[in-house]
Amino acid sequence: MTSILRAGLAAALYASLIHPACAQWEGSIGPSVRNVTHTETAPGGRRLVKEDGWLPGVALQAGYRSGKLTWFAGADWYHGNIDYQGQTQNGAAASSRTATGLAAGRIGAAYALPADYAVQAAIEVDRWKRDIRGTAAAAGLQESYRSTRLVAGAAKTWQPAAGKVSVDAAAVLAAPERLHVGFSGVLDPVAFDTRRSYGVRLGAALRPAAAPWLEVRGRYDWLKTPRSGDAGVTANGQYAGTVAQPEHERKGFTLTVAAVF
Repeated sequence: MTSILRAGLAAALYASLIHPACAQWEGSIGPSVRNVTHTETAPGGRRLVKEDGWLPGVALQAGYRSGKLTWFAGADWYHGNIDYQGQTQNGAAASSRTATGLAAGRIGAAYALPADYAVQAAIEVDRWKRDIRGTAAAAGLQESYRSTRLVAGAAKTWQPAAGKVSVDAAAVLAAPERLHVGFSGVLDPVAFDTRRSYGVRLGAALRPAAAPWLEVRGRYDWLKTPRSGDAGVTANGQYAGTVAQPEHERKGFTLTVAAVF
């Protein structure tokens, strides 16, 4: 896949250099909010964990258009506390809160097609941090995930009198997450890789004709990661068993109101 990406980037760069007359920069920044849902499932299909809630944040992006090619980059950050519903090791229900941080950065390119269609692809780096508060029955967990994704799909734009409207859809393929887990001192910290993930991303945006400097964007994400392999854990350096990350799904709906410049 690396060689294909390099060839595509080289071709895109060449295309951008032969259309200098119509080059144009554009950027945007604004507040954003994301509704997140995270579930973990046992091999038999029984739900082990569900987290959900709203996270405030900020999103920014920039684009450089030259002819039919547009290079783009973006980043977003979210942080807050969400509800946690899970189970202790003996199966008892446990309710708590999870301090959650999400951050992502991406860079990619889009190529314009006839009838206001476009194909686009991006490489995205995602960072996800979870600090699950301990309860009287169970110690807390501190988890940090890092993954790299390929996001590829298509977009369509309309220009009605009310303003510019666009929609997009993409497939998401992610390399195995690198997961770091802390056990509140009960066990030694451990780090291991999970499995490859797959999912979809759907988006829509409106730029009103009455306020062309304003853009309202919505996005839905769904990503599923199969159960990881077992990783050994220790307590004070002595073997204490194994741990695995269950099959998990991440869903999110994001709403952003951005100023365009």
